[in-house]
Amino acid sequence: MSRFGRRPDDGHEWRGRSLELPDAGAVTWKVLWDAVALPDPPPGTGAMVALGLDGIRVGLKGDPTSTYHGVRHGRWVQIRQSRAGRGTVMVVWVGAMAPSLAITPDGDRLVAANAPAAVSDLVAGLVPNRVWRDVECRGGPGGIVTRRPVGSRFPQGWMYDLWLAEAVAGAVGAPPLGDAGGDPATWQVPV
Repeated sequence: MSRFGRRPDDGHEWRGRSLELPDAGAVTWKVLWDAVALPDPPPGTGAMVALGLDGIRVGLKGDPTSTYHGVRHGRWVQIRQSRAGRGTVMVVWVGAMAPSLAITPDGDRLVAANAPAAVSDLVAGLVPNRVWRDVECRGGPGGIVTRRPVGSRFPQGWMYDLWLAEAVAGAVGAPPLGDAGGDPATWQVPV
């Protein structure tokens, strides 16, 4: 049986096929890692290269800021961990021109508000799971952005957030935004 219940498992048969995964919350983070990894990652070193991301930028001592960026599925992506108030927040930003939408947590479920039917259907099809706690997703002309506080409860949450943002982009057929340009560490994430 395959990891997603469709085919025999040959190790990495789902590598790069996260867009075919109907519900990331139904799989472990290790399976999701294989799914969000690219089938043919660009040359380089480090685990994030498997996702097509590079450009780590780490803040000064005691500053948890780090940024990864790259192009996935024709859209630029940034994953940023940084300070926010008294805590640390993980932000995933997908460069896709989306309609206005909001997805918020309700316990172990996500709820779509002010969203196109395709997004509401996507969210309604997700099984309740602790991975959806604390994540918020917003979309608009500046891209699709997820945010979640960083905590020891679920440190791999950003992978689910990446899947969610890319799944939302796919559900609404969001075209890629133009080249973000400049230093990704200085990009201003839309609110």
